[in-house]
Amino acid sequence: MTDKKSVTLRFRASADDQKQIEAKAQLAGLTVSEYMRRAATGQPVQERLPAELRQVIVGVANNLNQLTRYAHLRQFDDKAINDILHQLKTALR
Repeated sequence: MTDKKSVTLRFRASADDQKQIEAKAQLAGLTVSEYMRRAATGQPVQERLPAELRQVIVGVANNLNQLTRYAHLRQFDDKAINDILHQLKTALR
């Protein structure tokens, strides 16, 4: 069931408060309205992962998939596996 939002709430804030609210909403991947609704009603508001961290996680997942593929194919190429392990260690530092 969809909760129709038919009431508009307004409040005063300083320009600095506005910038801070907008920045926090953007970090959470929410509109300012949704951010304020969640914050005001005590719902959790979590920051999304930064793009750089998401990219590292994707890289680690890709490396793990490569290792799994080598294991399933029983192709144990020591150099390739060591390269992947080195990349993983570097990414996780």
